[in-house]
Amino acid sequence: MKHVLCVARVLRIAVGVSLGLCLLPAMTGCTSGGANTLDIFSPLFPPASGGVIVGPVGTGRTPGSSVGTPSSGFVDPCDETQQRKFVRITMRNSSADFVHYFLAFVAFVNSEEYPDGAVCPTDIALYTSFGYQSIPAGAVREFGNYCIVGPALLYFHRSGQFRGAGAGSTSGLGSAIAPAQGATSTFDTFFNSAGATVPVPDLILFHNPGTTAGGQALKVSRSLTSPCSEAVVVAADPVCQQDAFYYVDDTDRVTGSTALGVGSGRRVPSEIQGTGCECLGLSVPAQVLAPSGRTAITAQCNEFFRGGRIEYVFLREDLDPPYPQLVWRVTDSSGARAHDFDPRSGVR
Repeated sequence: MKHVLCVARVLRIAVGVSLGLCLLPAMTGCTSGGANTLDIFSPLFPPASGGVIVGPVGTGRTPGSSVGTPSSGFVDPCDETQQRKFVRITMRNSSADFVHYFLAFVAFVNSEEYPDGAVCPTDIALYTSFGYQSIPAGAVREFGNYCIVGPALLYFHRSGQFRGAGAGSTSGLGSAIAPAQGATSTFDTFFNSAGATVPVPDLILFHNPGTTAGGQALKVSRSLTSPCSEAVVVAADPVCQQDAFYYVDDTDRVTGSTALGVGSGRRVPSEIQGTGCECLGLSVPAQVLAPSGRTAITAQCNEFFRGGRIEYVFLREDLDPPYPQLVWRVTDSSGARAHDFDPRSGVR
């Protein structure tokens, strides 16, 4: 049977345990009562190298949830203000190396399939004009080790390319950030100090799909030829240990300390602040959009906000065990701070 990874809205329940809920078409093998059903007594995700990404389930339409806590409420995305249809994102590099990162946004269209999807159907053009690719209902899209089930939208920043075509060795960076200048961080050319205004996704995922790496052969965790097929999954790196970003030189070759071994030039979701891998102890490699009624005070550690701001900072400290090497600061739409940079990072 095909192993399945179900990335869905996460609820906080009264006993302090996080419960993932799964909503999948029958074709995926994640069915009610089956071996891949997610419940409080089973592992949240099976140990597999890939799986199906689906959208949030309908957790906010009733006064209270079946697991004992009040719902955070649900606002139809078509009723959201224009400001709350976006999130502003900045990125900066505080390390002495170039950072080559692989960033994807996944958004689900509010529909019968995804009743809590973030995207109003009439706003699909807003997303595609930014660069999201539309995945219609009934269709699927493979992205590295993941299979995304429509109706959904996928944005892959700069297609993962280190620099643009024809750019020089230190210019025209694409999915990369130049080194810090002494104690001064360097901002990404797109997610700059002012911040890029991004149509809000349901999921933020740092994942190398294995098709675009330049320079020397960079390690890629992908083991699936076709993650949307029913083929048996080949065991490989678990989702929290798959490639997210690299430290490289100006020719896109892995560089820097080997204190942690030959793989220390790569970083993975468990080393990214705000993933379920890092802060929930669960195999959830993405950061997720908070439910409509959530506030900065009640935010889970892996949630960001409509109308809010995310500040990412890349670090490099070759420690064992390491603290997060990509940290974030998150505010909600009112400007209230939900998450601050990991205090071990020293970032302000």
